Amino acid sequence: DHLITLHQHKCDEMKKLKKYMLQKMFPKNGKKVPEIRFDGFTNDWEQRKFIDIATRGSSVCTSASDIPSVEYEDVVAEEGRLNKDIRSKEAVKSGITFDGSQVLYGKLRPYLHNWLNPDFKGVAVGDWWVLKPINVDKNFLYRLIQTQQFDNIANQSSGSKMPRADWNLISNSEFMVPLSKKEQSKIGRYFDNLDHLITLHQHKCDEMKKLK
Repeated sequence: DHLITLHQHKCDEMKKLKKYMLQKMFPKNGKKVPEIRFDGFTNDWEQRKFIDIATRGSSVCTSASDIPSVEYEDVVAEEGRLNKDIRSKEAVKSGITFDGSQVLYGKLRPYLHNWLNPDFKGVAVGDWWVLKPINVDKNFLYRLIQTQQFDNIANQSSGSKMPRADWNLISNSEFMVPLSKKEQSKIGRYFDNLDHLITLHQHKCDEMKKLK
């Protein structure tokens, strides 16, 4: 029980840290630099429309044994990881193709925080945006869509029971981006490491529960 509590606590602490750093490592509205920054970077970030940062994929194909399908229920919300081996799914589905160079953002009920940074080929089934980075680091783009600023805009959707993020609104919204690709990739890597630690403690916690 002590070990379960310990790993759960560590996991929660890491999640809190991640949330905090997402606020501090991206500039606040009206600011040109973030509050917390890696050494060696001093230039102002530049304002860019989202449509100049990412393009939306639209090619459709059908899932196969080597092209698995990703659906909402396959992804752990807010953690961006798969909760099952999607390659073992039997059903054939059609969706928007991705090849590992894009990130997935769940546009249906954006407050659920469904996102994924796949490093494999597959098809995104259902209400996903398949976002291909334009002249920005892929991992940086993946973190940008997790920021409070992006979240606020994505959730300005019509008040139906099934709200969806509005592409016109998002694509024309402006976001701050570091000019340096090196700075972008450092930010991406930093959050990758945090995610890895969250997953690790969650896994340890689950293992302990099973063992108990």
